[in-house]
Amino acid sequence: MKINLDYIARVEGEGSVELEMQDGKVNGLRLNIWEPPRFFEGFLRGRKFDEVPDIVARICGICPVSHMITAIRAIENAVGFTPSQEIVKLRRTMALSQIMSSHVVHLYVLVLPDYHRLDMISGLEKEGLRLVRMKEALNNITAAFGGRALHPVAMVAGGFTKVVSDDVTGKLIKGLEAIKSDAFETLKMLSALDIPSFEAETEYVALSGAEGFDVDNGVITSDLGLKAGEHEYEDYFEESEIPYSNAKRTIVKGRGPLMVGALSRLNLNFARLHPEARRAASEAGFRPPVKNPFMNIIAQAIEIIHGIFQCIDLLEGTGGKEIFFEIEPKEGSGAAVTEAPRGLLYHRYLLNRRGVVERANIVTPTAHNSFSMEKALRGFVSENADLPKEEMARRCGMLVRAWDPCFSCSVH
Repeated sequence: MKINLDYIARVEGEGSVELEMQDGKVNGLRLNIWEPPRFFEGFLRGRKFDEVPDIVARICGICPVSHMITAIRAIENAVGFTPSQEIVKLRRTMALSQIMSSHVVHLYVLVLPDYHRLDMISGLEKEGLRLVRMKEALNNITAAFGGRALHPVAMVAGGFTKVVSDDVTGKLIKGLEAIKSDAFETLKMLSALDIPSFEAETEYVALSGAEGFDVDNGVITSDLGLKAGEHEYEDYFEESEIPYSNAKRTIVKGRGPLMVGALSRLNLNFARLHPEARRAASEAGFRPPVKNPFMNIIAQAIEIIHGIFQCIDLLEGTGGKEIFFEIEPKEGSGAAVTEAPRGLLYHRYLLNRRGVVERANIVTPTAHNSFSMEKALRGFVSENADLPKEEMARRCGMLVRAWDPCFSCSVH
């Protein structure tokens, strides 16, 4: 039996799955990310440090905030600038707003049609309205502090160039309060779906912060005992080129594939979630460790609940303050790791004395996940070899979508 998903539908970017089976055994399986290379690391060379955040935001239209924050933190580490707690607080709010916004779109637009055997969300009116309400409230946060919801302009190295009033932050909090019930209903809706049973063996990797469920800072940890600072990233992870894919494959050195993203974050940091999110997770039957990658969608729904409550706490008292510090060019090398919606995101920059980039390295969540995705596909197909060809193809697509890949980011 041969299955070729020439174009995986409802994912960000372009990829395919090629599968060949004989007598119930997998003879060949390839996850081919054929999105054309985009060479961001190359054309960042020669750019001044303050140009970098705006450029890397264009790597992805879904997670520009994550690329901006990671680049800004790497640059600030290179020049020795330590942001104030107020700046850190606002960046965390921005990061959470984007993670939630991305999760909402993934769950409703890309995943939900799978479980209703639809090509798109049309026809699910109640669910569509819930999506719009949540997306608007979350976009409002990004726009308020970033200057606009997509590709923000007010978040820069050194802080924020836009002052947000107490009145605006008050409205943002009310907007989040209004979608709490939508978030709980989202988890309830997803928990009622007939999610395929499957377990994939991999190493779960995420940031673990000293200040709770951090997404913008912390130590790189794994369920197999890995602990590394962001400046040590390249000591523990390595990229390699794959002949049939335009995306590099990342592994933990000396070990193998890894999984990053919502499921990994909850497997490693469940106790750090907001109490309301932990309660909702328990009621939904989510008890870590969870090794079914299809359950990543449940983990994302739990993170939406957590993000709403944490953003409300972070927004209290943040209005009316000017928080920007001028950064002077300086020679240095700096790295940063954050949690993007889809998982671990790494940026490193080497700056010369004029603050110009001489070298750049960016490793995205889907580059971290691609090997584990391919391995999981092989395992799922092997365990379900008796499925009819059409159903096997459908479920392979569902499994890839459950990981929420961004193929465009992976070929940056």
